[in-house]
Amino acid sequence: IKQFPIALGVQGAKGEPLEMLREFPHYVAQANPAIATIGMVSLAIMFLWPLVGKPTPALKKVPAPLIVILAAVPMGMAFDLLHEHSYRLQNHEYQLGGQYLVTMPDRMFGMFQEITSPNFAALAEFKAWKWVFMFFVIGSLESLLSAKAVDLLDPWKRKTNLDRDVIAVGTANLCCSLVGGLPMISEIVRSKANIDNGARTRFADLWHGFFLLVCVALLPAALHRIPLAALAAMLVYTGFRLAHPSEFVHVYRIGREQLLIFVTTLLAVLATDLLIGIAIGIALKMLIHNINGVPLVSMFKPFLEIEDVDQNTSLIIARESAVFSNWIPFRRQIEQIGLVQRRNLLVDLSDTKLVDHSTIEKLEEMQRDFEQEGLTLELVGLDTLQPLSPNAHAARRRGLGTVRRLTVIADEALEDWLIEMFISQGATGFTSQACHGAGRQDIMNGNLQKRNQVRIEVIVTHECSESILARLQSDVAPEHRITACIETVNVVRVGDFTANATPASPVQTSA
Repeated sequence: IKQFPIALGVQGAKGEPLEMLREFPHYVAQANPAIATIGMVSLAIMFLWPLVGKPTPALKKVPAPLIVILAAVPMGMAFDLLHEHSYRLQNHEYQLGGQYLVTMPDRMFGMFQEITSPNFAALAEFKAWKWVFMFFVIGSLESLLSAKAVDLLDPWKRKTNLDRDVIAVGTANLCCSLVGGLPMISEIVRSKANIDNGARTRFADLWHGFFLLVCVALLPAALHRIPLAALAAMLVYTGFRLAHPSEFVHVYRIGREQLLIFVTTLLAVLATDLLIGIAIGIALKMLIHNINGVPLVSMFKPFLEIEDVDQNTSLIIARESAVFSNWIPFRRQIEQIGLVQRRNLLVDLSDTKLVDHSTIEKLEEMQRDFEQEGLTLELVGLDTLQPLSPNAHAARRRGLGTVRRLTVIADEALEDWLIEMFISQGATGFTSQACHGAGRQDIMNGNLQKRNQVRIEVIVTHECSESILARLQSDVAPEHRITACIETVNVVRVGDFTANATPASPVQTSA
């Protein structure tokens, strides 16, 4: 949103994102046609170049931003942006000049003339400390949040060393302040561009900084020819990739409450700023957890019981809740017992009132950490909780789940074949009993002689029942007389009726 006016050549556009979004029609009306042409062509290249590269592998290796620069610099030269001048179009006069180009020192090594030494006398003023504290808090938090967000984008699902990140950002900002530079933070958009272009290690950042330094020192005149509209178009494209509509669909599939938190946080960030928006999202998530039965006393403190199963294995029993706000002490216990003491772990979640989406994802991450150390971390009891959506990472809470009871009455000769078919479609058990009776057709024909039949009952998930019904309609009904009935029932453990799930109890209870 903030880069779009720059891509159109509108100067002085300021405000919060939602405020700027309302001004988009005015930005379009105030656009500088020459600059907007550069911006829109650059944006079109960013979107279309990946499509051009698909049929031609050689072109796919050429990054789209490089093509944008190769196209935008000649366009800027054609519009003579290096010199201040004006032009008229449809009775409107527009200004062109160096303000639409990247600002650079006017000569080689000119950047060293911009070095400014700090004025330590300012520390005697209260407002100086206010800004120091704000940079410290906001910069540190935004860097950590950005690093965690990039971890989610990483194709290899690696985890950032946050201690190292904070030390690096703090050291870099100290050095920047000593030469009059702006403060820096870990950056999502640049990191996303890194990932999109095949970067795999921190050396991508090292070379990125090295080439920036060399280019600014040795090629300031060349960099000065790059139109700001082209750079803005690159950021608009990368931002669109980060906020693609498919992200909303993905979050909705995890759970409706996750979409509510996602959208609320998004709107709050756009209306205020990153930290306030995230605080509002956290408050909403805690409210939802409380509505779902999480006691306030366990919101920040996990209630854990630890038992030794054998010489190499320990059991952690979680009580009350396992949610994002009490995850840190929960994780420390897992790390201390498992990774530090080198023991396999069983984590029993069956006695919790709620296990949220964040904790489920974190536990899966820790399972990978244990595997890398040659240990095992096994989660038990999740199947006793009811998922809030069909997604594997959906939050789970205590309560009855819904399944289907399917009753089939057929000729006794079909008993074995029907049972085999039910099990092949995913049934985890069955009840079969002999019976006698007559059907509607028998009664209409006056034949009240009872036939030998079998009554088979299975309790299955909704998906499994649909699969069984389809088989009955396609393979059985055309050649045999059968009666099938379906009813929805509540069960304590849905996992006991799910194929390939580990039964938590030999007792399968339904209500």
